[in-house]
Amino acid sequence: MKSLTDFLNQLPEYSGIILLMFSTFLIGYLSAYLFQKRSYTSQIRKIKRQAQHEKTQNKISDIDTIFSEIKPRIIEVVKETQKEKAQEIATSKHTVPTKSPQEIAETARTSYLSYTKNKPSLNFENFGYADKDSKEDLTKINGIGPYIEQRLNEIGIYNYEQISRFKEEDIRVLTDLIDFFPGRIDRDNWIGQAEALLKY
Repeated sequence: MKSLTDFLNQLPEYSGIILLMFSTFLIGYLSAYLFQKRSYTSQIRKIKRQAQHEKTQNKISDIDTIFSEIKPRIIEVVKETQKEKAQEIATSKHTVPTKSPQEIAETARTSYLSYTKNKPSLNFENFGYADKDSKEDLTKINGIGPYIEQRLNEIGIYNYEQISRFKEEDIRVLTDLIDFFPGRIDRDNWIGQAEALLKY
């Protein structure tokens, strides 16, 4: 009983120490909480920036792919318009055509498509030959849509193994042959994607 009384008598002396310890605990706890909160906030901001950057890159990639897919339709519309214009000129009362509508349309077509006459050719020794029997779904590669796949097949590129073996000169020639955006094949990393698809 005496020890309890002694303890109660000394309690006012210990209250300062207890208060000091409690305040030290609070300062430490609040400092750690604020530090962690700031750290998490900066990490969340960083992740959001990365996600936004990737989203923007995907949008750019998607726009390029969409344009590649609608490009043939644009060419068809231009050809049709040229033919219609040639026919209007031929049937117009005010002008007398010096050429027939077929000649005008043929001239327009050849002048429009003359860029394909002097295209370079691919060196298949670099990446190998393939045929329709070894055809794989090239649209699994990001940046290749149905139209680009069709163009690649027409050239003689049918599978992932061929694409995985491309060299820099092959990419340059291929970009020219399929009228693709310069640098797009490297940016979409066709070679890396093809190598990854070969492993599955």
